[in-house]
Amino acid sequence: MKRVYKKLSLSDLHLVLRMEQDFRSGFICVDNARQFLSNPSNWLFACIEDERIIGFAYGYELNRLNDIGNMLYIHEVGVLPEYQRQGIGREMLTRMKELCTLSGICRFFLFSQKSNTAACALYESVGGEASHEDDVAFFFQTK
Repeated sequence: MKRVYKKLSLSDLHLVLRMEQDFRSGFICVDNARQFLSNPSNWLFACIEDERIIGFAYGYELNRLNDIGNMLYIHEVGVLPEYQRQGIGREMLTRMKELCTLSGICRFFLFSQKSNTAACALYESVGGEASHEDDVAFFFQTK
């Protein structure tokens, strides 16, 4: 079984739609997935095996005001339970780092809870540096 790692595009919509049944209900909406994949600033990076997404990371490229390069915010990383602890998350993040470098993106970042020790260990193993500052995230409901 060959695994393919790549940033998805609109031509991969059929794979993305299957994520609704494989990952969780309410995760994928056809129209929104089509719009998301049509925007080159949106990233859906995946590990694909047998025409099925078994791991993914999605996020958004953020424009910067300075000239050091854009940043990429990763909103979510997921691997199907039966494929966890096989190096898929590590390989996805490593390849994303390479693609960011080629794309002129200076860094990418994500948020994780300290209690999620497996995720934190994964991110550190790929070179992520945890913030030790006293930062607090604020979220605002708009509807």
